Amino acid sequence: MTKEFQAGYYKIEVTDIIEKMYCKCFVPIRIDRWFDRIQIQSEYNALLLQIYRRIGHIEGMVALLNCEEIENINGLIDRINFMYCQPDGKPALDILNFFSQIHGDELMIQSLKDQITLYSDINVLRSRHRKKFIILRNVISALREEFNPVSPERIGESIDDLLDVTLKYAKYFKKQNDVLNPILFSGLLMYQLLTLAPYEQNNIVYSSYAMEKYMQKLKVLPEVSFPFAKLIRNNINECEDRMAEVRWSCNINPWLTFYLNIMDKALETACRFIQEKHKHMETSINTVKRVKNISPNMRNKMLMELGFMQQMPFFRIEDVMNHCDITHGTAVKMVNTFIKLKIVKQADNKQRYRVYEYVSLTECIKKI
Repeated sequence: MTKEFQAGYYKIEVTDIIEKMYCKCFVPIRIDRWFDRIQIQSEYNALLLQIYRRIGHIEGMVALLNCEEIENINGLIDRINFMYCQPDGKPALDILNFFSQIHGDELMIQSLKDQITLYSDINVLRSRHRKKFIILRNVISALREEFNPVSPERIGESIDDLLDVTLKYAKYFKKQNDVLNPILFSGLLMYQLLTLAPYEQNNIVYSSYAMEKYMQKLKVLPEVSFPFAKLIRNNINECEDRMAEVRWSCNINPWLTFYLNIMDKALETACRFIQEKHKHMETSINTVKRVKNISPNMRNKMLMELGFMQQMPFFRIEDVMNHCDITHGTAVKMVNTFIKLKIVKQADNKQRYRVYEYVSLTECIKKI
């Protein structure tokens, strides 16, 4: 077998049992090998048009928001992924080891590894983000559902190294041929990443996040790594079939069709999430405005706290005190009022400190 043998899924007979295994000893075919094999089909054009319309719709909704809310939207999926982080303290897959096969400079890789060693400790990760989230075992378990991705924060600056590599591929293609549609190119990139380590625990999550960051560098794609990764995992059988079809036929088109359909659904999910999120926010604001027997100052403080809850759906009494600059007694009274209005509930009563959650936002997150 040659060095250019395609890495991926293969069936090997072991003790009369056919098992799937991954040939890690071979380098995946370089992404530029596929450039001259892509045939732009009318189906692609229709899907691409629909995808760009969805992107425009998301950008239009975000444009209506203020700067603070824009930052909130841009970082939302990263924060969701952090909430799904591994709670047991086990070290997660190193992103640089994960993608090292597509980069030849081992010294650069080692240097970057040294820079992000700190992020390999989940306890340090928690302490760095304690102000954003209170990590609870039961809450994480409830939100995690079927898979267990790792916080993109652990990737740190090492993702830039991967982006540089992919941008070089893009420049190479530009010299060889006409400009490839960036979303089609991201489909090639996604295929390339998925062939690197398909049996590693967080392969789909890392690949989705890396693809998304590449697209964001081109200013094309909004934050969709979480719904995209979940859709890929939910359709993993079809994903594997399309990848196998590519290897058997040397035809990338079946994979691109599958990829574009998943991307369309992920963007639809992102649109729906933003719409639901702001609909529930408006409902909460109107509910607070209708409350009687509270002072105007308390009402204003409650409206202010709703804005913070949009960014931090899990919080403690101390957080409310800091956000609104109020005493402990006033903060307790405010939270109790939120609970009576069914806007907030206690997330877990087994913790040393009481933790509360903004119900409508956490319910929206669970639906993604």
